Amino acid sequence: MKVNTLYVGILTGYILYTAVCLPLSANAGAETILDAEEIVRRIETQYTGKTSYATARMHIVTEHWSRELSMESWSEGRDKFLTRILSPKKEEGTATLKIDDDIWNYLPKIDRLMKIPSSLMGDGWMGSHLTNDDLVKEDKIEELYSLTVEKADGNSATIVGIPKPDAAVVWGKIEYQADIEKMIPIQILYYDEDNILVRTILFDTIKQISGRWIPMRMVVKPEDAPDELTEFIYDNLEFDVALEKNKFSIQSLRR
Repeated sequence: MKVNTLYVGILTGYILYTAVCLPLSANAGAETILDAEEIVRRIETQYTGKTSYATARMHIVTEHWSRELSMESWSEGRDKFLTRILSPKKEEGTATLKIDDDIWNYLPKIDRLMKIPSSLMGDGWMGSHLTNDDLVKEDKIEELYSLTVEKADGNSATIVGIPKPDAAVVWGKIEYQADIEKMIPIQILYYDEDNILVRTILFDTIKQISGRWIPMRMVVKPEDAPDELTEFIYDNLEFDVALEKNKFSIQSLRR
């Protein structure tokens, strides 16, 4: 079974949220208290600032084919995102726009603009193992899941997320293994509603950018196809960059 977010996406018992706090030793010796929700919020928003610009490559391997895409992307806060494919030539100009919970794709070869319906949110983005749903919900996990610290040891912690009762999500459980000193994920495990592991995302190649630690490489592995993967590598990432007016608009997709 191939799930599909990219940006991923993401998601059975239900529990009400209670803030479970995790004490961290600060450099000055005092304790800093961070709860599970705050840890996940910081992890999930690490690639976004007030604004951001990035260039990246995505290598996709499936049972029948493999390909690599290069792209550039822009973001504003948590709710606006635009990415445009730079290569290969046959994909050049293909663009995806996210505004809040809506996604549009633009296909330049046929000059077609398509808003992604809810029925296709589970499909793979650009043929990858990331879903359209991932693009919408990847940075809103703390709003959709009740989060608890299941285990903590030194600078690492395991945080488990269970869907909130009114959350429209794909996953039955999400499990983070995180470095809480750098506030980065080590890996994220995604389970279905029967608590069966569906996919794993691994993070490495850690780099410090604008005062924050960033994993520059992410590998998505589906459990039902162990020889398949999607590898996403950031070549450049900049925060708080100036963006042109109306950057995140339908008109910008055709530029």
